[in-house]
Parts: sequence; structure tokens; C-alpha cells
Amino acid sequence: MSAALHLAERGVASVVLDARGIGWGASGRAFGQVVPYLKHDAPQILGRYGPERGERIIRAIGDGPALVAGVIDRYGIDCDLRRGGLLFGAHAPSGEQTLQARAAFWQQRGAPVEVLSPTATQAAIGSDHYRMALLDHRGIHLNPYAYTCGLAAAAQARGARIVTGEGVDCLKREGTSWRLQAGPHVLEADTVILATNAYSGRLWPGLAESIVPIRGHGAVTAPLSDNQRRGILPGGQALTDTRRLFSGIRILPDGRLHASIDGPVRGPEAPPDMAKLDARIRVLFPWLAPVRWEETWSGFFAMTPDHFPRVHALAPGLFAGLGYSGRGIAAATMIGAELAARACGVPDRDLVFPLSPLKPIPGRRFAAVPVAAILAWWRWRDTIDDREVLRRR
Repeated sequence: MSAALHLAERGVASVVLDARGIGWGASGRAFGQVVPYLKHDAPQILGRYGPERGERIIRAIGDGPALVAGVIDRYGIDCDLRRGGLLFGAHAPSGEQTLQARAAFWQQRGAPVEVLSPTATQAAIGSDHYRMALLDHRGIHLNPYAYTCGLAAAAQARGARIVTGEGVDCLKREGTSWRLQAGPHVLEADTVILATNAYSGRLWPGLAESIVPIRGHGAVTAPLSDNQRRGILPGGQALTDTRRLFSGIRILPDGRLHASIDGPVRGPEAPPDMAKLDARIRVLFPWLAPVRWEETWSGFFAMTPDHFPRVHALAPGLFAGLGYSGRGIAAATMIGAELAARACGVPDRDLVFPLSPLKPIPGRRFAAVPVAAILAWWRWRDTIDDREVLRRR
């Protein structure tokens, strides 16, 4: 949707073909926070991309929440945007070191990032579980489904055509154009952008095999009372912490508690680990009576082996962007805009995210086994950290 909108801004006609519907999948089911970081911090980014390109990416990602908020403001997208910043709790001593280093890096650049004392942390979160937290005032959070639909509406209003419930069955180069077969319909295009992320399928050889789809889960409670929700994240920020697996908590505008949850990461949709979520809520907010969870959902996001996103020029006039590894709201908005620029002939050197060769993951069809092993290892490490924190308290 970002690519379609930015093509429309350039006066280029486009057609979006979506096999399901706008925002179906993780696009509409993400946790909703827009983070000014990738999965890796600055040293890893510089090591991966080099000083010039790495610095460009660090700056762009740091400005990611402002970019998303600017699109929302420009097009009047109603998506429950909250600008109060984001909180990152240190779940263990190692997490404190990570947040201290991150804060020092961004403070040297003049970014509005602060480390909160234990007292300030407790006041900001409404819990004494964390000894410290980082408050990044650049961060925002929003309703990701409403944001995606808002991008679509803005693109349509400027001439883009969006067709839902129509998947592409075949993509083939014919002469100087591309021929797309979608059911009984045929479309010819000069340029094609594959913006399919974790749902890439078999349309282009090797694309789906270059990422690992991971299922993320979310849940919401019934609306909390005014008294209950006043004590949880009173500044309106969303909270995550430095643990390896899902830790998101926020209060929605209608007073419901929204959380990300650990659960099955592969295969058909299955219930998440609600007992683990209830235990986390009890640790964070022991004064909160047992909450009633009203709804759960899930959607696949795309992980790359190194947790960096990918931009590909697959063939003449054929581009792809994917692999946002849980940072998709800002990164996909940016890369969508850059895919639109590439379709209009803007050279790679003038853009932020560089082209990379398509590299299918060896043994990708058997990825469920190592992924399950890694997640089990992360769960064990998080459990050990949690026990150590409780012992020290």
C-alpha cells in the first residue's frame, strides 16, 4: 500500500492485486508500535552495510516513526495514533546494559531518548517489575489495520486501483512487459513490485525460500475500568522489554489491554500460550484482578537469517521488498516508497536500502526444526533471566 501511494504521488498509475484483502495477515495484526530501530543496533548495521550506507540506514530508521506520522497527518488517516513515545523495560542486567548503550548512542546524536531511574520507571509503567527503562520520545504506536486501510484509501483517492480477493497465478515476462494471470483476468505492466513478505508463495522462484515465516500472536481484554487503566502506562506509551520473545503491552483508546503473546510459530492457526501471558500480567501488575481476554489473533511476519530487510531487483522491471523481521510498520512504509522510486528509475545510490541478491535459505523447507530449536532456546534463556530477577528481588 505504501508503494501504491508513493507511485500515485509521482503520478504513476498502478494496480494492486491482493489475494485476500487490505491488511490481511500481519499487516493488520501487528502489535502496532513504530520503533526507531531495526532488530540490530547501530554497530551491527554499520558492520553489515559499511559506514556510508549504514549511517544512511541508521538515520532513516531513527526517523521512521516521524515518517509514518507524517504520512498519517498528510492524508488524515484515522488509526489511533499515539505520539507519547515508547517504553523499553530492562528485563535483566544484560538488558540494562543494552538499553544504556542504546541511549548513549542516540543521546550523542541529540535524539530525545532518556534512561529512567527506578522511581521514574515505576511511575511510567505502573509497575515496580523493572529497575530501569528507556523512554524514546520518537516512538509512536497505532492501529496497524486502520493504518494499512488508510494508506489504501489515500492511494485510491489519487488514482491507484486496488483489487482484493484476486491472487496472481502466473507472472511471466513477454517482450518488454510483464504478463500477470489472475484467475480469468490478464494484466500487462511495465513494472511489477512483489510486496508479499511472509505470504510470498511460489510466484517467483526462491523468494519465499529467502525468508522464514513466523507467526506472531496478539490478544485483547475486555475494557478495563477507569480506575484499572489509570494505573497502567499512565503516559499512554506502549511497553516492550529486552527479552528475546514477545513482551508488548499497551492500553487501547477504548480501555482494553492489548498484549503480544508467545505461541505456535508455524503451521495452521492454533491457540497461543494464554497461561504464560496471564503469568506475565500478574508479575507486571499484581494488583490487577485476573483479566478476561476477549479475543486472540495471529499473522505471519517474515524473518531473514540476519534480521535485516531485503530489497531485490529480480529481473528487468521486477522488484521485491520483504523480511522486516518484526519492524514492518516503519520499514515497509519506507521500502514501499523506495520501491516506487525504483519503479520510476531512481538509481540505487540515491536510496536508503540497497539492493541485495536473492539468496534462498539452504534447506528452507525444513526450517521448522531449527526455528523451533532457536525459539525453545530463547524461551529457556528468558525463563532463566526471569528467575534471576525474582531471586534478586
